[in-house]
Amino acid sequence: MPWYKDPLFGVVLLFVIIAIIGAIDFVRNRLRERRRIHSLENLKKSYEFLGIKDGVEEFLKLNQNATPTLEFIAQAYIQSGNIQEAIKIYTSMLNAHSATPSQDKVRILYALGVAHFQAGFLQRAKNTFLEIIKNSPRDLGSLIYLLRTYEKLNEYQNAIDVVDCLQEIYEQSGNIDDTKYLESLAYNRAYLQTMCLFADERSVFEDKVAKLESLRAQFPRLEKIILVYYKQYNLALFWQKAQESRNIENLLDVFWQTPDTEVPTEILTNQKIIEVYRARGLIESKQSLDSINKNVVCAKFELEAVRLLRTHTHFNADLHFEYRCSECKGIFPLESHRCPTCNALLSFEILCSVRENKDENRYSLL
Repeated sequence: MPWYKDPLFGVVLLFVIIAIIGAIDFVRNRLRERRRIHSLENLKKSYEFLGIKDGVEEFLKLNQNATPTLEFIAQAYIQSGNIQEAIKIYTSMLNAHSATPSQDKVRILYALGVAHFQAGFLQRAKNTFLEIIKNSPRDLGSLIYLLRTYEKLNEYQNAIDVVDCLQEIYEQSGNIDDTKYLESLAYNRAYLQTMCLFADERSVFEDKVAKLESLRAQFPRLEKIILVYYKQYNLALFWQKAQESRNIENLLDVFWQTPDTEVPTEILTNQKIIEVYRARGLIESKQSLDSINKNVVCAKFELEAVRLLRTHTHFNADLHFEYRCSECKGIFPLESHRCPTCNALLSFEILCSVRENKDENRYSLL
C-alpha cells in the first residue's frame, strides 16, 4: 500500500495545513496590531507640536511647583481660543508626573476633559470624565460635564442615569430646600426622556404622542420642541396642538418660517396665529368677517408694523429673530436647547425686530 494512500498520512496532512493557516493568521494579527500601535503613536506625536511636550517635562523637572504656572498658561490658551495647545499642556503634565498627588491629577484631568469638550472631542471628554468619576464618584463638576457630553453624543439614557446620580447626591447632602435646583433636575430628566422618545425608532408615532403629551402637560417649557417634532412628522397634529397652545409668542418664529403651502389658513381659529399670517399676507382683511374680525387690534407691534408696511407702502418688510437666555441674558442669533454660555435648559426667549427684506438675488457677484 503506497504511503500517500495511508489514512494516517491524510490526518497528519490535515493537521499540518491547519497549523500553517493558524501560524499565518497569528502573524497577520501581530502585524495588524503593530500597525495599529504605530498609528496611535503617530497620533500621539501629532500633539507634540513645537516641542511642547519636551518643554513641559523639562519645566516640571526644574521647578517643584510648576503645576499652577502650567495651568495658568493652558487657561490663557483656552481664553485665546487655542484649545489644542491647552490640551497638549494638560496631557504632558499627566504623562510627566506619574507620582502627582491624586488631588492634582483630578484637577488636571477635569481641566483636560473640559478642554476636550470645548474643542469638540466628545469621546475623549467622555472617557476623561468617566475616569475622574471612577476615582471620585461625587465630583459634581465632572458629572455635569458628563451629562452634557452624553447629551451631545445622543446617549440620552446614559444622561438620564447621570441626572439620577445628581439627584441622589443632592438628597444625601440634606439640603433639599432648593426648589430651583430640584426643578432643574426634573426638567433635565423630562427633556432627556423627550429626546429618547424622539430617537426611538421602534415605537409607533401614536404611542410616542401619548407620552409626549403627558410630558408637555407636566413641563410647559418642553412644548416648543415637541410641537416642532409634530410639525416634522404629522403636520395636521401640529396645527391642532399649536392652536391650543397658551404661549403662542414662544412659537412666533416657527409660525413665521413655515412655508405658505403648509399653512392651513381655512382652519385657523386662534386669533394670535391669524395675526401672524395677516402680517405675512396669507390672510387678507377682505376675507369673511365670520372667520376673521378685521377690527381686532393686533397685540404684537412688530406684526402690525409688517402688515401696514406691506399693505400701504412699497417696502418689503420681514421679521428678524434673536434669542435671549432668561438666566444669563445673553443674546444669540440661533436657538438651541441649552444656553451656550450658562448651560440653562430651554431658557431662550424670542426677540423679534422689523427689517427691510432686500432681494439679494438682484445683486451681481461681479
